[in-house]
Amino acid sequence: MSWDVLVFNYDGSPPKDFNELPADSSPDPLGPAINVRDAINKYLPGVDWSDPSWGTYEDNELSIEFNAGKDDPIREIMLHFRGGGDAIEAILRFANPNKWSIFDCSTGEFIDPENPSQDGWEGFQKYRDNLIEHHDQDRDR
Repeated sequence: MSWDVLVFNYDGSPPKDFNELPADSSPDPLGPAINVRDAINKYLPGVDWSDPSWGTYEDNELSIEFNAGKDDPIREIMLHFRGGGDAIEAILRFANPNKWSIFDCSTGEFIDPENPSQDGWEGFQKYRDNLIEHHDQDRDR
């Protein structure tokens, strides 16, 4: 189970609502695969790109999987977060300088880089912790 977000390139100006986009509208590619990996590594050092289509990052509390896919150029990246820590700070560390937009799959909204909401990340952690607690209670019966 993970908290999932998508990284898009709207050059720093994501749409307010996906539903309002014209059907033929799409974001620009993030860039050539090697450049995208370098852009992430520059601001979030330590991502393991042993598999260039699936990077992994771990710190003491937080784990991120970067599902970049095999397409080149990369159009978007799906991020899968697990653990604790400050996921929003980790995302913004590499997304902001690259003018990439972050879509929170759990809230259905873009994360505002100027006033980022923790709602999706905190909601995921609460849901996950609730499931674990109920599972542990059921097991102990």
